[in-house]
Amino acid sequence: MKINVEFDITPEEARRVLGLPDLEPMQQRILAELEGRMTQYLNVIDPETIFKQWLPMGIQGGLQGFEKFQDFLWSAASSVRGGGKRKPDAKDEPK
Repeated sequence: MKINVEFDITPEEARRVLGLPDLEPMQQRILAELEGRMTQYLNVIDPETIFKQWLPMGIQGGLQGFEKFQDFLWSAASSVRGGGKRKPDAKDEPK
């Protein structure tokens, strides 16, 4: 024997039937507090400081920082495959 019971109720009604607490007021207070703190933090922080924190080499390294990072990736890949140093490309050769 198979019995199917289907309830057509909203999540709010299901919460009340199961006796679960209403957390929406608390969630709204927490979100408002977080929004206030984020807004306050963004008003006092310098965008350059954010980039320095996000990017390990900072934005002052420019192309040199990118080349160092690329060399790091090449050496890591070479050590994984058991090879030595990176072979220079045609563009790497002095002119």
